[in-house]
Amino acid sequence: MFGPASLLERAHALIWAPVIDELPLWQRALYLAARIGWAVVRDLLSGTLSLRAMSLVYTTLLSIVPALAIGFAIFRAFGFDAYLQTMVTDFLAPLGDEGTAITRQIMEFVQRVNANILGTVGFFFLLYTVISLINKVEAAFNAIWRVESNRSFARQFTEIVSMSVLGPLLVLSAFGIMAGALSNSYFGSLAEYEAVHFVLEQSSRLLPYAVLIAAFGYIYVMIPNTRVTLAAAAVGATVAGIAWGAAGWTFATFVVKSAQYVAIYSAFATLVFFMIWLYAAWIILLGGCAIAFYYQNRAYLSPYAGVSLLTLRQLDRMSVQALLLIHEAFEKGQTPWTAETLAKRLHVPMEAMSEISAALSKAGLISHSSGTPSRYVPGRPADKTAISDVFRAIRAHRYDRSVTDDTLAHEPRVEAFFEKLAEQEASLAEPATIASLMEPEEDKAESRAPARD
Repeated sequence: MFGPASLLERAHALIWAPVIDELPLWQRALYLAARIGWAVVRDLLSGTLSLRAMSLVYTTLLSIVPALAIGFAIFRAFGFDAYLQTMVTDFLAPLGDEGTAITRQIMEFVQRVNANILGTVGFFFLLYTVISLINKVEAAFNAIWRVESNRSFARQFTEIVSMSVLGPLLVLSAFGIMAGALSNSYFGSLAEYEAVHFVLEQSSRLLPYAVLIAAFGYIYVMIPNTRVTLAAAAVGATVAGIAWGAAGWTFATFVVKSAQYVAIYSAFATLVFFMIWLYAAWIILLGGCAIAFYYQNRAYLSPYAGVSLLTLRQLDRMSVQALLLIHEAFEKGQTPWTAETLAKRLHVPMEAMSEISAALSKAGLISHSSGTPSRYVPGRPADKTAISDVFRAIRAHRYDRSVTDDTLAHEPRVEAFFEKLAEQEASLAEPATIASLMEPEEDKAESRAPARD
């Protein structure tokens, strides 16, 4: 029988079973693309990306007018305010006539934004919506890149402004250079040849997509609070740019053939179409970001979703071993470990390594260097780091939202057994430290040998 479940299992085995390091280069590329696509679709279906996209749609509806008002104020200083309106028109082009109406209404709202009319409270509320959008966009990108901390608001604001100003300036400069080249008599004479004219004509059709891909790549490099390689950003931006073009054509076709929806929703049809297109746009942007992440961090590619299943005892063992390696590298003056190199050394998935490092970092047992990539250094001296501290750190991180023990039923006989078990575990773990594990074996044998008269 070939049911949907059977086909899914076959596809899963086909994509994840082969060891791609043993395959030819072209097959390796195909399997890598398939695994990245599987992981991104899985994140989308599980709600990881879709929930963030819906949250961003809501925040965008609140902040689009004040954000455009601030953008117009900045662009007007450089004489590019008409370019921003063109960007809004192009973004809403798949909506057809509805997009034209929405653009006109948004521009009317933007022109009415006036601090004197709004008052102090109203102005700060609009400013808050813009700040909220900036924070949510970076938080969404950082969540995809498994980054735990956002930038400060000052850095967020300066980088967003630089993106808003420098990006269009670079694009307009490129267009100006191209226009100047074409107006040159030498280049103009070349354009008269049929072959050159054909190339220029096709290039002009592809140019908007090239600009869109470049803009996506710029966003993927700038927004996450981590180092993103140009190759990863280019791959994610290319897929997102192609998906954007396909989604725009599909949505435009849908709008043209959706007269029945207009009859059902009446005046709300415009808002419904606008929200659907916003959702699709955010899904494409976040999906491209996820592709860039998996391309750069292939250790996170896993056939199963979520944090990899390590038992509590395995987490204890791997945490102690990770801490031991970090201290040994520090004592010997070696290059500190990164999350990826440590995960490879311990043979654990990156999700599990992230859980271990988060627990140890929260307990102050390790610290992160400020460089890129971030490296692990000890948070305490080895002789002050007890093994029992590691166990407590792992349990505190994994069960920080667990039910309190006081609310559970207590059987005296069972309680006595587990109290005795905890005492025996503590008697073994309390004296042991990372420094005692780092001692040479002969020193440990001498310390265990009985004293002689």
